[in-house]
Amino acid sequence: MNWTIIRNDTQYYAALDRFDEIFHNTSKSKTEDEFDLLSMLIQKYEEDNFSIEEADPIEVIKMKMTYMELKQKDLIPFLGSKATVSKLLAYKAPLNLRHIWALSEKLDLPVQLLARPYRVESWVHKETKRQAYPIK
Repeated sequence: MNWTIIRNDTQYYAALDRFDEIFHNTSKSKTEDEFDLLSMLIQKYEEDNFSIEEADPIEVIKMKMTYMELKQKDLIPFLGSKATVSKLLAYKAPLNLRHIWALSEKLDLPVQLLARPYRVESWVHKETKRQAYPIK
């Protein structure tokens, strides 16, 4: 099949079906170029039509943790402490730049998705000793 720019949902779903078909095909060498092309076309259509700009950063983190089968304790080395992880995921404290960088790298999420404003409940800022958060 000759593929062109995906311009509507019908073409999009046809491309997804073909992409899935190729993905499960055992003789991938014959369809590698088509697979790569479909991947780019589908990605472009999704970027243009399925905005994630309104996504809540904490919900995105939780979804990615579920997908990666991670528990809260798995984020402690990147965020500093059990209390910090709990506060962040419960909307009790905001993500700071170090959290965003660490989570972006650990969870393979775009920084711009994590650096979006979101509501934080009853956060009280206290002057505390600075703690370094390792980015691995």
